[in-house]
Amino acid sequence: ILYRDAVILPLGKTSSFFSLLPCQNRPSISDKIPYVIFVEFRVPILLLFGKSLAKYWKNCSSIFMNRFRTLTALFIIQFTALSALAEGIPSTPGWFQIPNTALQSVCPPNNFDNSGYDFYDFCPSVVGAWNSGALDTNRNRLIVWGGGHTDYYGNEMYAVNLNTSTIERITDPTVPIASSCTDGLENDTAPNSRHTYDGIAYMANVDRLFVFGGSLSPCGFMSDGTWTFDMASGTWQKMNPSGKIPHDVPGIVTAYDPNTGNVYLHDDQYLYSYSFADNSFRRLSGSNNIDYHLSGTIDPVNKKFVMVGAGNVYVYDIKPKSSHKRKKLDTTGGSSIVNSEYPGLAFDPDLGKIVAWNGGDTAYVLDLESATWSPITFPGGPGASPECGTYDRWSYSPASGVFVLVNSMNSNVYTLRLSESEEDGKRPATR
Repeated sequence: ILYRDAVILPLGKTSSFFSLLPCQNRPSISDKIPYVIFVEFRVPILLLFGKSLAKYWKNCSSIFMNRFRTLTALFIIQFTALSALAEGIPSTPGWFQIPNTALQSVCPPNNFDNSGYDFYDFCPSVVGAWNSGALDTNRNRLIVWGGGHTDYYGNEMYAVNLNTSTIERITDPTVPIASSCTDGLENDTAPNSRHTYDGIAYMANVDRLFVFGGSLSPCGFMSDGTWTFDMASGTWQKMNPSGKIPHDVPGIVTAYDPNTGNVYLHDDQYLYSYSFADNSFRRLSGSNNIDYHLSGTIDPVNKKFVMVGAGNVYVYDIKPKSSHKRKKLDTTGGSSIVNSEYPGLAFDPDLGKIVAWNGGDTAYVLDLESATWSPITFPGGPGASPECGTYDRWSYSPASGVFVLVNSMNSNVYTLRLSESEEDGKRPATR
């Protein structure tokens, strides 16, 4: 493919590429990430991600160019690589607006499947009406799902693919839409649309999206149903779990624990864990009333379930054999997060800390040990957060090393990178 002054070779797995390179001391790079090679006509330089590859080119360029024709015949040209090249996430710190990623552009059209419902007109409420998201870590994409009450009746699902900087609607809405306040549609083959609050989480160990509760369309009554979405097959399953079922209340808070493979959930009083393997809930704590304007996440290193919002920071120890007593943490430096409703919270494994956002140019890093928040500010942020919350539409992508944010359906997706690069290992000074 000719692109400006370069020949572009979109590659598959890099291990296939490196096995064909004729020079010794091949670079050692994970074979899970697609790379793009640029060979400039005027100056023969290999521009690729990673210093080791640039060094390789310096040592082996003449041999490589002799085999250039052979290599081009061996790789499948993937046109999506061009958009990734043009719209890829920068390696420098700061906010980045991914072009052409307003989710409303992939909403169903009005009167989809002769439903008589104006899906396109009302789909902005997928984000704007108390709904969350979840990071599909197996595919490096942010899942966005929700609707509910009178705001939106569609139950379709959206994804932001960080590998390709693209968006898509990965399911269609179930038609006919709900005419009564039922938990499931089409003989319980799919869940009714709902305000999710913070009640969804991605279970990486079983490659499924977990959903509990929510405010149902069209009546607004609360659900106590548990659903999972199988990412591989693209199908929903109503779980009907055993154990003590959480209360059907607004403001459910959930987070996936990678250490146990369980989902931790808090209703208006109690902390629970959900095991997909056993399809069961287990009540873990005594009664601890909370406000219903909180969001939650898990610090998997320190094994803490953390909830923030409405003036409070609550912490549960979730280590094995924990008594699950709730601790109220009095923090300093983050009042704009702590006093907000439904902020975005995500754990950054590189920092080893929770990072929060709920509007503006500034993210806040929480140090649980010192109970302090430290602001990190970059210009060009997404602006104000929705009145009905951010939740896990603010998530961290370990594969890309960025936070990803869907702030509305009719604006582009944003990312925030806090480090110079993984290779340099630098972090910006907090300010």
